[in-house]
Amino acid sequence: MEPNYAFSRNIARKVLKDYDLSEVPTDLLKVFKRLGLKYIELNDAEDIEGAILEIDGKPAIAVLNKAKPIPRQRFTLAHELGHIFLAHTQRDIYDPEKDRENTATLAKQSKPPKEVEADVFASELLVPYEQLKKHTADINNVDKLAGIFQVSKQAMTLAVMNFWKKGDKKKS
Repeated sequence: MEPNYAFSRNIARKVLKDYDLSEVPTDLLKVFKRLGLKYIELNDAEDIEGAILEIDGKPAIAVLNKAKPIPRQRFTLAHELGHIFLAHTQRDIYDPEKDRENTATLAKQSKPPKEVEADVFASELLVPYEQLKKHTADINNVDKLAGIFQVSKQAMTLAVMNFWKKGDKKKS
């Protein structure tokens, strides 16, 4: 199964609209509160980045590692929301660190499609295309935009590249 990029972006846009998230940085806690999710914080740089735990088959508890940088925390939360809104059930356990360490696995296996879809959802939720259009004057200043949207420089670079790909701004 291939990841469905368009569907993932469209669901993120629907969440932005349905939850009235029209300002940046995107207020992820607003979504968690409306979903009624409890929230647990870890503080160990070596522990998991985040997860959604289910009780009786429903998302109930969000787990976040506060030892990670803020942009990483935000992406992790948005990614986990992606799994909820994309109705990913029976997810695979995916450990990117393990795959990075095992080059034989890396050559044979890439990130599972559901993980890619959750990443695409998270990217659109945190850097909404419509909001990025409002910042065209700073489109070449990745550092500034990353600060405005509270995402990593890598995430912002990808968002800007996708923005250019859509033809709204010529590369300079």
